[in-house]
Amino acid sequence: MKKILCCILSLFCSVQILYSQQKEYKAYLVATAHFDTQWNWDVRESIDDYLHRTMVQNFWLFKRFPNYIFNFESAQKYAWMKEYYPHEYELVKKYIKAGRWNVVGSAWEATDPNIPSSESFFRNVLLGQEFYKKEFGVKSNDIYLPDCFGFGYTLPTIAAHCGLIGFSTQKLQWRKNPYFGEKEKMPFKIGLWQGLDGARIMAVLDAGGYGTSYYYDDISINRRILERAKLGPDNTAYSYYGVGDRGGSPTLPSVYSLEKSLKADGPLEIISAKAGQIYEDYYPFEKHPELPVYDGELLMDVHGVGCYTSQAAMKHFNRRNEHLADAAERASVVAETLGGLEYPSDALRENWQRFLWHQFHDDLTGTSIPQSYTFSWNDELIAQTRFAETITTAVGAVSRALDTKVKGMPVVVYNPVASSRRDVVKATVKMDKRPSGIKVTSQKGENMPAQLISWENGIAEVLFVAQVDPLSFLVYSIQPGRTSSSGKLLAKNGTLENTIYKIALNEQGDIASIFDKKNNRELVQTGKPFRLMMFTENLSTDYPAWEIYKKVLDGPSISITDNVKITVAENGPLRASLRVERTHEDSRFVQYITLTDGAEDDRIEISNEFDWQGKKALLKAEFPTTISNEKATYDLGLGYVKRGNNIENSFEVLGHQWADLTADDASYGISILNESKYGWDKPDNNTIRLTLLHTPQPGKHYTYQDHQDHGHHAFRYAIVGHKEDAAQAGIAWKAENFNQPLLAFTTTKHAGKLGRSYSFARTDRPQVAVKAIKKAEDGRGYIVRINEIYGSSYDQAYIEFASDIENAKEVNGIEEGKGEVTFSGNRLIVSGKAFQPRTFRVTFKQKPLLTVPECQPLELPYNAVALTTDEFNRAGNFDRQGNSLAAELMPEKILSDGVEFSIQNDPAIFNYVRANGDTILLPEHHGMDKLFLLVTSVKDDRRATFLVDDKPYQVNVPYYSGFYGQWGWKGESEGYIKDASIGYIANHKHSAHKGNDSYNFAYLYKVCLDIPANARMLVLPKDAGIALFAATLTGNQNYDTEPITEMRVLPYLTKQIEYTSEPVPFYRERSAW
Repeated sequence: MKKILCCILSLFCSVQILYSQQKEYKAYLVATAHFDTQWNWDVRESIDDYLHRTMVQNFWLFKRFPNYIFNFESAQKYAWMKEYYPHEYELVKKYIKAGRWNVVGSAWEATDPNIPSSESFFRNVLLGQEFYKKEFGVKSNDIYLPDCFGFGYTLPTIAAHCGLIGFSTQKLQWRKNPYFGEKEKMPFKIGLWQGLDGARIMAVLDAGGYGTSYYYDDISINRRILERAKLGPDNTAYSYYGVGDRGGSPTLPSVYSLEKSLKADGPLEIISAKAGQIYEDYYPFEKHPELPVYDGELLMDVHGVGCYTSQAAMKHFNRRNEHLADAAERASVVAETLGGLEYPSDALRENWQRFLWHQFHDDLTGTSIPQSYTFSWNDELIAQTRFAETITTAVGAVSRALDTKVKGMPVVVYNPVASSRRDVVKATVKMDKRPSGIKVTSQKGENMPAQLISWENGIAEVLFVAQVDPLSFLVYSIQPGRTSSSGKLLAKNGTLENTIYKIALNEQGDIASIFDKKNNRELVQTGKPFRLMMFTENLSTDYPAWEIYKKVLDGPSISITDNVKITVAENGPLRASLRVERTHEDSRFVQYITLTDGAEDDRIEISNEFDWQGKKALLKAEFPTTISNEKATYDLGLGYVKRGNNIENSFEVLGHQWADLTADDASYGISILNESKYGWDKPDNNTIRLTLLHTPQPGKHYTYQDHQDHGHHAFRYAIVGHKEDAAQAGIAWKAENFNQPLLAFTTTKHAGKLGRSYSFARTDRPQVAVKAIKKAEDGRGYIVRINEIYGSSYDQAYIEFASDIENAKEVNGIEEGKGEVTFSGNRLIVSGKAFQPRTFRVTFKQKPLLTVPECQPLELPYNAVALTTDEFNRAGNFDRQGNSLAAELMPEKILSDGVEFSIQNDPAIFNYVRANGDTILLPEHHGMDKLFLLVTSVKDDRRATFLVDDKPYQVNVPYYSGFYGQWGWKGESEGYIKDASIGYIANHKHSAHKGNDSYNFAYLYKVCLDIPANARMLVLPKDAGIALFAATLTGNQNYDTEPITEMRVLPYLTKQIEYTSEPVPFYRERSAW
């Protein structure tokens, strides 16, 4: 008995001692090295210096400090580690496995959470987590954004849907004004943040500065952390320590301080933490009622609001890539289900990655140095071009199954939006003679409104109306003819009118009146026109591109009124336009105000072509309406949010594709749509303003930003009057149509089992939008993402597909299983909450109607060496300048939009043909009528002539390296894009000077020669400047389809690419004796 009592007493004493050792306060210390991929340096400097430094410094710390854990984000940076530093990368993998190096942030790149579309955000997380799972066998559990410029309402929704549970930042300390009471800038230090759809994640909103360092200190008594802990749940704090913004590691004294503090006697229990440990410790959150909840946005007030507009061309390129990526995936899914094409997973993923990493917060946001944007624009233009080519190939495959035997020229119209619509198609077609007019016939035999815009040298610019089904492909006929006019569309003397509106301009070219004839409503305030307006004192001395001050928006402004010229640009029968030209100082503004008859007639479109050279100026489009409401509605992608008039902590605000001002009684409203802008403000109950261009006046720093955005800008916005509120008026759909125009393609005439139209997917109600259709990352089925967009729950809706469903499961945003879903026949049955995203994996019973075209690679007489290995990366001389292609990046097979090339990728032997008039005999090719070449130029941009059975084929072959395209920033860069199809890109080449020449691309271009089916001989140019890497014969009928709509947003050309025909004499390398 005494023994038992002694044991109990001993246990009691042990518990008392343990209890007495427990500390009242706790701090999770998170080691970090914030790394701006581009900012005051470019990506090449990041790869060459900062990336390597980040690895080796942390290796040193791991060896000496056993409790040190390092947290590092961005799958893109890990991918560059693998590409450029394979030995160090293996050590990173070892430390990840050991739990010392912690992968955080979940995303491909630490994205700006405001400007990218919601789907871009989903892809950023998906591609990041896919990389982490495949490379390291781990996932991250958080969004890790120490340094971003505000955090939109969609972040918790997207994170939660991707299975993430936490988010941390320190940036809200940069707010200049209080948001909560008289002092507080944030709702809590640590708590739960509720998103647009009600989903919640844990949020650390005050993690301290990411550059926090310690100098042999006892952190357990640190006053600042202790104060944060007192304000946190359970007396808990979360604290970054480390460096920024060039990567690296925390300082040695900081890590020493950490180790010392783990066993120190201060009131703070110090935890050397993984970034996501705190979220795991509190999960599930329902069991922790002590966590406060915040439901709302976490945007910035001053610092960061200029980022909604700065670098306008970059934002336009990005927006277009987001829509082209979506259109390419949808078309490729349809093409594969029909059997006509293998879904190009690798190419689409690579293109997404190429532009996604530029959504980093100092890149897309417009706050980096001019040199960095040369890399950004190049990637954006490459991605646009490659997405457009993927769309063309996929539409070509679908077209093979359509009946295109029409009387005139067969044209396939592709509607990427999963909603029916009636809209204008713009096309460029070949017509030998100038037609008197254009006749366009639908798949149902209906004559559609059409208009000839111009004809020159056999090329006609035409417009026509297409009535299309959701996510569909329809066949139209175009031929010379006459189109009748309703007589209800008229432009004259500064007025414009159709069946819905009558518009009048004032003498300055501003819109003085818009009268809605159907609703008997004037839209424009008397004496306050819809106008271009400029704030002329746009000063920001500390962070110019980042910031817009309220005093600027409250300060002096002017209208653009110099040298006004108003003319009629077009006058029906389908489209009528007024052209308004104006100047201000050295800037020139041209606007086309347009109405249609028979299309989206309730949309007033304003197309802008500005040569901008404003100084300390902020340019806006101002809309003083007859509608009065304290609040306006702003699009956020997944849904919308209502905000009030300008106040000190909320004036320049975020919105995506539309904003709306509707009367309090929802009787009438006015929406503004746009295709590339994100900044808005609302000075009073009647007025909303869209920010167009931001050129601030800097102080001592960032002086180059005094000519920010100088150059040529072409963009559109539109005005829509409507009854009821924005949701019921379908404004989200109108904005989506405005951003994702109908695309047209010519094709050959043939029969087709699908008839003249094919619609792949639709929903039964407009509040449920299909946001993505793609192939699953693991190749098992197709991913369909939907989103409720009207702001109310729904029950038993359905998504209807063209074929019956074989199986369907619900998954999360990173395509991991969640549960069962109901389906029947070709319908997926779904219910959901307001603004909730839902994602499904679907397989179909569709039997292929087509076959994938075959390719026949040619054997080539290789006579020269282009490739070198990493070990010999300074030894090559492909271009006689000491450069070579990286063998470690060159695959054995290159698949480019359905064309397969066989590559000789052995660097020890000849691996390309240096052209010298070589004759290559073509094998029997059984009706294969296309010869594809994979070529490049080793000197200058070249014009080369290939002969097939003595028939000449003249093609442009650009230089193998440098930039493919650029935007023209006046004083910094020239605008151009090269006219060639890229078949292969290597992200670096080898150089005698640098070894791995980081982010200096090498391009191989894909050339298609339409040849006779019995052709026998190919003769290469007698030009050693031409390098041929591969050739393939195919009968690929997907390439019988060509685009006649320009899908890309292109730079204004300030530089003409000159292609030389002067041959380079043949040469051979010699042995050294």
